[in-house]
Amino acid sequence: MKNLYSSKVVRLALSVIFLLGASTAFSQLKIGSNPTQIQKSSILELESDRQGFLLPRLTDTTQINSLTPPDGMLIYFTPNNNTGKGLYIRKSGIWQRFTTDSVALDKWSKTGDVLVGNEKLGSLNAQTLRMITNNVERMTIDASTGNVVIENNAQVKKDLNVNQILNVTLGANVGKSLIVGDTTTSRRLIVTDSVQFKNLNASTDLNEILVIDVTTGAIRRRAIAADQFKNWVVGAFKNTANANGLSRNIGTVSDTLVLHAATAATPGGVSTTTQTFGGSKTFQDSVMAAKTLSVGSTTNANSTLQVTGSVAMSIRTVSATTTLGNTDYTVLVNAAGGAVSINLPAPAASIAGRIYIVKKIAGGLNNDVIVNGPIEDGTSMSLYNDWTVLKVQTDGSRWFVIK
Repeated sequence: MKNLYSSKVVRLALSVIFLLGASTAFSQLKIGSNPTQIQKSSILELESDRQGFLLPRLTDTTQINSLTPPDGMLIYFTPNNNTGKGLYIRKSGIWQRFTTDSVALDKWSKTGDVLVGNEKLGSLNAQTLRMITNNVERMTIDASTGNVVIENNAQVKKDLNVNQILNVTLGANVGKSLIVGDTTTSRRLIVTDSVQFKNLNASTDLNEILVIDVTTGAIRRRAIAADQFKNWVVGAFKNTANANGLSRNIGTVSDTLVLHAATAATPGGVSTTTQTFGGSKTFQDSVMAAKTLSVGSTTNANSTLQVTGSVAMSIRTVSATTTLGNTDYTVLVNAAGGAVSINLPAPAASIAGRIYIVKKIAGGLNNDVIVNGPIEDGTSMSLYNDWTVLKVQTDGSRWFVIK
């Protein structure tokens, strides 16, 4: 047995020597069966019906990479963890794996696959799955939370069912229905902008509406009375009194809202007939009476203005030059410190009929009170003695002395 093994070793050594010599002579090398027959296009040919070609096995590529291996080199990579184990070729400066049929069957095809039902798409480690188009990230699935983020609008042609939370930051178009979980607070639809409902089905028998909590933004259903969905019509004004000022006439299809005239005891609107109001009223601007005005009485005025009672007019004291305005009536002038000028406003149609009373109360003969303005045929009038009174009224063109 030992001699037979030694004989084989000798024959093998002689064959190698012969082949090496042949490679030098013919620049081709064949190992295995039929050593005299070799393909013209091959520089090295292996032929055997019971043996294979065994490549170098590397558990790490660090050392071979340091030797700058050229493209086209082959290795069989056998890492310690068996991840990525297989046949590799050096191409474009990196080791690229040959894909076998058994591996290729586990890959997704761009033209579609026949599935058996247990296939998966995604990562096996804690890495987020990112999907891109045109080299732009469009959708991500977070590795930790599982949350799906769609960067732009999402269109759903039919129904969309969400078991927990749906967050919409830009827009979502749902072709048919959108169903979000149930009524528990942990399952909800959150929209950061606005919600639009188009082409909703009409209903004449439902009596529920949606209301919003202004604090939390939550939307809830609320049932209201069926007659609240009726049309409202504004009815004709009524001169009859109503405790509320408004009344509602209930109809089959629509209800009518009627405004009633105010009285001394009830609120309401202003009518075009004789009317009495109760309570004090303050008018921010002017009050105008086209005919007569009666103050202090409920009877009709016997003059344009009838005052039944006392009258209070504006009065003030001045001691320096003063220009009279629309809030002045009686002005007391103290000229004890020197002469004082009182300037009347320029006559105009807008103040026609205005009256001023000027009375000197101090200053004696030494200090005059000079009332300036186009008074009758002059431009001023002086008051010399104390307690002298000047009453003037304008017709819109000049001032005239009344007293």
